[in-house]
Amino acid sequence: MGDNRVGDGVDEDVATAFGTFALTDTSLHEAARANGVTRWELEDAIEEAGLSETFDIEREGDVRETIDELLDD
Repeated sequence: MGDNRVGDGVDEDVATAFGTFALTDTSLHEAARANGVTRWELEDAIEEAGLSETFDIEREGDVRETIDELLDD
């Protein structure tokens, strides 16, 4: 990630990737790649903004926990 910080320390590339992801049918991975950031940087930004649940973003640990719960049933 380059140093493309704009107001309030927001990285312009991450912000553009987030807008692409949020406002189009583009996947998180595609939006990140198209804007020069990693999917993890984009996921971190979404999580920091408190929007993980809104956009149904789960970390790998959460997925493992969900699989374990399903297998227990």
